[in-house]
Amino acid sequence: MGFVNCNRCSKLFDSTKDNLCPECKEIEAITIKKITDFLQSIQQSYKKSCSIKSISIATGVKVQEIERLYRLNKLRGFTGLFDLECKLCGEKFKPTVFSGVCCEKCSKKVEEVIQELKESAKYDKKPIIEEEKEITSYETSETKPASGMHVNDPNKTRCGFKKHN
Repeated sequence: MGFVNCNRCSKLFDSTKDNLCPECKEIEAITIKKITDFLQSIQQSYKKSCSIKSISIATGVKVQEIERLYRLNKLRGFTGLFDLECKLCGEKFKPTVFSGVCCEKCSKKVEEVIQELKESAKYDKKPIIEEEKEITSYETSETKPASGMHVNDPNKTRCGFKKHN
């Protein structure tokens, strides 16, 4: 392991799996505990779901932090209790283990656009053809340039060292 900068505070520390320094890791653990405690209270009150904004207001954790923790799969087991806003259309949707930051409708649209681009002429893969280059070969050792370990003359040096007899 080596030294890396913390992803959150940029402090130099001995690297871990999450690339968070011990202080930031502790802060993240407290944040996750706040969010999961709130989501457990929602679960016990038999509410179907709540928005990330309401979680943010209730816990004091920023919306971006909640979304980041969701994307890092740190809120496992609670994904059905909150609604995400689609980054493209703004519609609320229930996240699943496999969903990203877009609702199903927008995800399908993005997939269709990608498929169209792949099929269009703009995306044609053209083979890369190298120009034919003239390769020169050396017929005799006299015309071959002397360099490095390929020096045949015993009086010349090899790699900066003189040959001792």
